[in-house]
Amino acid sequence: MTYAPPWISIVKELTLKPQAKTILRHLRKHGRISPMQALVVYAIARLAPCIFDIRNVGYVVETQIMHDAQGHKYAKYTMAKVN
Repeated sequence: MTYAPPWISIVKELTLKPQAKTILRHLRKHGRISPMQALVVYAIARLAPCIFDIRNVGYVVETQIMHDAQGHKYAKYTMAKVN
């Protein structure tokens, strides 16, 4: 299985900003990411704009609202697999 729909061109992917490319690489490898992971691992403080850019290129990224131990909400992003 792959994460990229067949109609996404490499040219569109090349238009992504460096941070969005980093997040896309992570999603391809691991399938999901949270804002805390993005901050700690890649020093990316604003994950949502990267996900927005990735979606605009054509990838399907699902958002799941999670709650931490203190009850605070955060988003977990999962890349949908394409058969």
